[in-house]
Amino acid sequence: MGLNKHYDYTDNFSEIVHSTRPIGAEELADRFFRAPQWIITLMKCRNTMVKPFGLKGEKKLSDLIKIESENVASLNKIDKHLDYEVMLITENLGNGNQRISVSTKVCLHNWLGKLYFAVIKPFHRLICKTLIKRVRRNLELS
Repeated sequence: MGLNKHYDYTDNFSEIVHSTRPIGAEELADRFFRAPQWIITLMKCRNTMVKPFGLKGEKKLSDLIKIESENVASLNKIDKHLDYEVMLITENLGNGNQRISVSTKVCLHNWLGKLYFAVIKPFHRLICKTLIKRVRRNLELS
């Protein structure tokens, strides 16, 4: 998605990880997309619900991940109803602290995109918050 593009929705969720071991973007992406069963079930329901509208359900979002740098991983999807970009970022804050973040940008193209996103937005926010917190806990335990 371009630099001067208008976004209809943006978010950012961050957690501070207490770990002296460096966390890279590839590890963050790998851990972020290891979803618990309840999220996998929600995604399967979504895929079933959007099929009659001609929208494609995602197979595995982790397959779309591109490692941009040591600290940044991205996922982009362009479709007829909406485009989205997900960024996963790690930041060394010093003193054994690192920030891990997930941010999303969405451009809606038509009424179907607006309807679809209105329905999934609360779930999207819940899932992103849950996954980034889960990654933090798992990293601190490892």
